[in-house]
Amino acid sequence: MVDRWREYFDSNGAFNPDWLKTAVAHWGFHEVLYGMIQRFSAPSDRILDVGCGPGWSDMYLASLGYSVLGIDNEPSLVDLANQQAKRLGAAAEFQVADAFDLSGVEGQFELAFSCGVLEHFDREVTVRLLEEQAKCAKYVVIQIPTKYTAYSGGITDERIYSINQLAAIVQDAGMDVVSKFGYGDLAATPIHRALRRFLPRAVLRLLQNRGYAYCIAVIGKSRR
Repeated sequence: MVDRWREYFDSNGAFNPDWLKTAVAHWGFHEVLYGMIQRFSAPSDRILDVGCGPGWSDMYLASLGYSVLGIDNEPSLVDLANQQAKRLGAAAEFQVADAFDLSGVEGQFELAFSCGVLEHFDREVTVRLLEEQAKCAKYVVIQIPTKYTAYSGGITDERIYSINQLAAIVQDAGMDVVSKFGYGDLAATPIHRALRRFLPRAVLRLLQNRGYAYCIAVIGKSRR
């Protein structure tokens, strides 16, 4: 898994001199996710990113005023994130850590999130990982790709869930679901493009929030 993630980010230009171009595209794509994070946490809050990769989301959130810690189990990605954050002057911090044992940071954050990470584990393992995150933060956000990801690059070992199935996973992890949403405009087929062009934006957002999108996410509130 570690080698695979390094290869994935390498193939997406994370280690290239022009990495900022890919990071900007990343920020634009996840605009809705960042907006929801802002909705459930104040800019001065501490945020934990579990499986941060090169840390692009964390650098953006740090620019908004959040105190962000990104963790990953791949040292080369953590080193890269620290280097790139230093170049940008971003205040985000990055550490090597194990998502299965977050005891060192329990109760230290307002919000924890994982982006495109937990779908690579079986359902019961995902529940356990979310339980661990719920020990660290009041709110927990899990974002995963949908079946429509097959149009943009194929599906490998990702577990594909509907948005209601993902919400059930969050509930099984001992949290109350406070929001469900989707994002990422579909444009891979003529039907996708026609819907994107002719449907009112409000209708498209309604469809996305039901799973007609590249990504879906659920926010849970810890009962602790």
